[in-house]
Amino acid sequence: MIKRSFFGLVKPKLQYEIIDDAQPEPVNINASEKIMLYIDQPYENKANSLLKIGDQVKNGQKIEVVKDADAYMLSSKSGQISNISSFVGFMEKKLTAVTIDIDDQANQLLDDSFKDVYKTPSMENAKDLLSGLPGKPDFDVFFHPDKPIKSIVVLGVDGDLLTTTNQWFIKNGIISVKTGIDLLRKITGIHDIILIVPQHLAQVAGSAGATVKTVDSEYPAAHPQLIIRHILADKNLGGNDIASNSGIAFFSAEAVSAIGAAYKTGQIPLDKIVTFISKDGNKQLVSVPIGTPLQDILSQLNESLNDGDRVIFGGPMTGVAVYSPDFPVMPDTDAIIIQDKSQVVERADVACINCGECVRVCPANIQINQLIRFLEAGQYEEAADQYDLFSCIECGFCSFVCESRIPVFQHIKLAKHTLESMNAAEENNA
Repeated sequence: MIKRSFFGLVKPKLQYEIIDDAQPEPVNINASEKIMLYIDQPYENKANSLLKIGDQVKNGQKIEVVKDADAYMLSSKSGQISNISSFVGFMEKKLTAVTIDIDDQANQLLDDSFKDVYKTPSMENAKDLLSGLPGKPDFDVFFHPDKPIKSIVVLGVDGDLLTTTNQWFIKNGIISVKTGIDLLRKITGIHDIILIVPQHLAQVAGSAGATVKTVDSEYPAAHPQLIIRHILADKNLGGNDIASNSGIAFFSAEAVSAIGAAYKTGQIPLDKIVTFISKDGNKQLVSVPIGTPLQDILSQLNESLNDGDRVIFGGPMTGVAVYSPDFPVMPDTDAIIIQDKSQVVERADVACINCGECVRVCPANIQINQLIRFLEAGQYEEAADQYDLFSCIECGFCSFVCESRIPVFQHIKLAKHTLESMNAAEENNA
């Protein structure tokens, strides 16, 4: 809920969702006929691809486009590959889409790759076989000798509004989170692990075997860069940019819980906990195999999707609209929002009225009202040089409060993407 000052002198406030003590267990949703996996690797050279249509796939099997690639997915079902194609994701990201037709009779067949190594936990087999876990743990950060990791931060908070996935794991699965924390210490050799939770879950989090720190309920206090700036300031990390802050690795509570479950049982958990928000605003947690198409979730929850309705993967502040009921649940999908067409607020092509709301709420103290003028004109380099484009933490608050309904957040994302692409092209040419 947003709270505004009557006189407009105090910045409006948004509050994170607080998990209810009586919240029920997640509703189990199953994929009916197929799953779809989006691999962060372009499908360019079919001759060199490890994937072929007709290949049999086992539950938990590593699906990679080329041999020894860092990017891969884990199949949550057994079946047969029926389609392999190129897919262009958000901000022109080139992906490979792999469709697997589910074979119910073969679905109990489990891939043995992880079972062969789970009794000897290591960072190598974690990176090689567990990067596709729910919560999408990033093990790559531990393989850069020039940027050693000194601390691990486990996020028991949710990054966007309305979502409660990580809170649920702290509230209902603290034992599995503790197991995961112990495993992370063992495979990384890092003993400084900090668990970040909302204030109301501090007592529960105390049994996780990590240093517990709390964040406010005011959005976007749980953003990783703000956690670095405010909560971890005593660690003398220097700077607010995560990319330059090589001393910290971030993991979600869900990912840590999945790591613990995998090494404890020898089986890879591949069901994702997602907050589903229906058209009427009803919120419920669902447990969904990774790769399950949206249509299966809608069907099993009796939710209709009509022309003009909007589907958002992610929270209301930073989520991304998708345009097909076949779009699948990904390892980092924490929320799905269905908006009735009558609730969709159209963005307007109206100039900034200089009301100052965006400046007032910006946690990075950027002069958004000036920045947006350069962005709308496509002057991205000037925006970066003169108005701190890359200081933006991408919380989306500016778009939310904009009186002119300018999609400021999307302008910023596009500008960053464009500049990064230009720099990459220049480096390749050089």
